[in-house]
Amino acid sequence: MSALQLRRVDPLAHAQAQAIQRWRRAGRDAGLGRVPERSGYLRFCAQGDGGDWQGLIAAHDWLHCALPQLRSLLTSETSWTNVLGLFRAAPRPLLLEVDELHYRALSDIEGVAAARLPTHDLPWLDTPRGRVWLLQLPPARFASERLDADSWLGELPLRLELLLGVSHLSLASRLRLDEGDVLRIAQRAQRCCLADRCLGTFTFTQEGLHMQPTVTDADPEQPPEPDAAIDLGALPVRLEFLLATHPTDLATLSRIIEGQLIPLAEDAARHIEVRANGKPVARGELVQLDGQLGVEVFKVYRASLDE
Repeated sequence: MSALQLRRVDPLAHAQAQAIQRWRRAGRDAGLGRVPERSGYLRFCAQGDGGDWQGLIAAHDWLHCALPQLRSLLTSETSWTNVLGLFRAAPRPLLLEVDELHYRALSDIEGVAAARLPTHDLPWLDTPRGRVWLLQLPPARFASERLDADSWLGELPLRLELLLGVSHLSLASRLRLDEGDVLRIAQRAQRCCLADRCLGTFTFTQEGLHMQPTVTDADPEQPPEPDAAIDLGALPVRLEFLLATHPTDLATLSRIIEGQLIPLAEDAARHIEVRANGKPVARGELVQLDGQLGVEVFKVYRASLDE
């Protein structure tokens, strides 16, 4: 793989760029840049619903946005150390309108002088109480929303399995197995499974199979638990990453198996096909991320005409 000259992706820079895109899609002003040198900033750690994160906010910006009535009463500029006390005393000092930054409490609140400001670019988000600079992002979370009825993933192929039951066979019996032998189903299950999840049980009728929705784990020896709910949108999907396709014949294939090299286009690493349950869903570029291979997606097939 090293001969492909893979582009290296910095995990932190990638996470920052993804966060900024999410905030912008949510209709918020966000970006990446250097923290301006001002008279003073307030640094804090937020205990968020999805994990802890750290931020900065300009002291006087917060004061003017959070307590505008106080500004008109002041005859002189309040020192940022006094603003720090007001920030600590406020029951809810920040108003954040993106879900991933919702927080339960703030801790480790301290003042930061201009000389101690970070010198590298940071992601920022404009809020009703001033611009917040993210020193540390919350841990990345996977989406858990339910799929809409018209979701572009609704046509993803799935394999439905109707499990009759299980039996245990010793190694000696398996070696003696021959045509004409009858294998006894020792434990009947009659379960309907999808992506290693049990959706229910079934019984035989004259018209076919009668389904009864139940859920259990993937162990066929455990009885299903009735009246349990299953989130179909949370079922696991098998992702495959296709580097290239190469037309061949059986004679050429036999030589390849014996060690012949398979030619690849120079830009093969930039045309990786991503398949979900065998269906093409995206294209991307093969990259290195934290010492592992990854695919950075640049095209998603949200309609069949995109493929």
